Amino acid sequence: MARLEIRSLRKRFDDVDVIKGVDLEVEDREFCVFLGPSGCGKSTLLRLIAGLEDVDEGNLLLDGGDITDLPAVNRNLAMVFQSYALYPHMTVRENMSFALKLAKAEPDVIAKKVERAARILALEPLLDRKPAALSGGQRQRVAIGRAIVREPRIFLFDEPLSNLDAALRVQMRLEIARLHQELKATTIYVTHDQVEAMTLADKVVIFNAGRIEQVGSPLDLYRRPANRFVAGFLGMPQMTFLDVSMSDGAQRLANGQALELSESRGMPKSFTLGVRPEQLVFCAASDNGGGVKLEGRLAVVERLGSDTCAYVQVEKLGTLTVKTDGEYAERAGASVCLRLDPARCHVFDAKGEAVYHPSDRVQ
Repeated sequence: MARLEIRSLRKRFDDVDVIKGVDLEVEDREFCVFLGPSGCGKSTLLRLIAGLEDVDEGNLLLDGGDITDLPAVNRNLAMVFQSYALYPHMTVRENMSFALKLAKAEPDVIAKKVERAARILALEPLLDRKPAALSGGQRQRVAIGRAIVREPRIFLFDEPLSNLDAALRVQMRLEIARLHQELKATTIYVTHDQVEAMTLADKVVIFNAGRIEQVGSPLDLYRRPANRFVAGFLGMPQMTFLDVSMSDGAQRLANGQALELSESRGMPKSFTLGVRPEQLVFCAASDNGGGVKLEGRLAVVERLGSDTCAYVQVEKLGTLTVKTDGEYAERAGASVCLRLDPARCHVFDAKGEAVYHPSDRVQ
C-alpha cells in the first residue's frame, strides 16, 4: 500500500504564498500528474512531499501515518529530477547502486536489484559506462533505474523529460508508461506538458497560482473543464474564447451575428463561448447549413502531416483556430468561411466558471 493524503498544505517563501492550502488524495498504485504553467507551485508541492522543503502548515499522510516532519531519508520515496543528477565519475552500475551502498545493503542484494532495474530499462549493455558516454535518454533511464533499485513506496518525477528532444520525449513517455504498468507503483509526476499528462495519467491535478483548479481523469477534464483556466490550458491548439452578450433580444457575438443556443435556459445574459479547434469546420460560401457562418482570412496554416491547424482572422472576433485534415490545400491569405455550432461549444459565465458543456446535450 502507498496511499498519500495531503491536508490543507501551505508553503511560503518570505512573504510569498507558494502553496495556498492544498487538499488532495493520491490512491495506491495510481499515476497522478501535477499539471500547470511555470511558477504555479507544482514542483514545490512535489519537494514538500519528498521532504526537500519544510511544510509551513498542513499535513502529509502516507498510508495513514503522518510524515510531515519526517526527514526525507526516512520517507522511502524516490525522486527523479529534470537534470538527471548523476555522479559523473561513477559508472551506470555505481550510480544505480550508490543509495543502497549508503544504506549498507548486502552486496548480493545490491547486485540483484541493479540487474533487475537494468533489465527493465534495457541498460544491461551500458552498466560499465560513465554518464559522459550516454545519450540524454540513456541518462534519464539511469536516473529512473536509480529510483527503481530503492523499491520506494512512491515514485516522484519532476519534469523528467524537459531536457530531451521531441523524439526522445515520445520514447521516454512510452518507457515510463510501460514501467508503471510493470511495477504497479504509486507515481506522482510533475509536468507543464499537457501531452504527457493526457497520455500517462490516471488522474490529472490542474494547478494555478498555488491552488488546485480541478482534479479528474484526462478525458473528464478535457470534456468537462470546471472553468475557463482549465479549458484554456488543456488542449493543443488552445481553445478560442468568444464573448457573447444580449442585444436586441438575441445572443450576439462581438461582430453582431446572432446565435441560437437551444440549451440557453438558465444561462447568463452575457457569457463566453469556448470553442475547441475541432468544433469549427470550413464550409462553402454558399453553405446555408445550421449554426453560425463566419467569414475571414487565413492568417497562418500549419501543416502537421495527418492534421492541419489553420488560424483564421475574423473581423471583430480576432483569430480563430481550426483543426482540419492534412489534405487541406488553402494557403495563407485566402478568404474562407467557417461554420460554428454553438451547441457543440463550452459556455463560461462572467467569473470564468463553466455553465454548459457539449456533453450536456440531450442525444
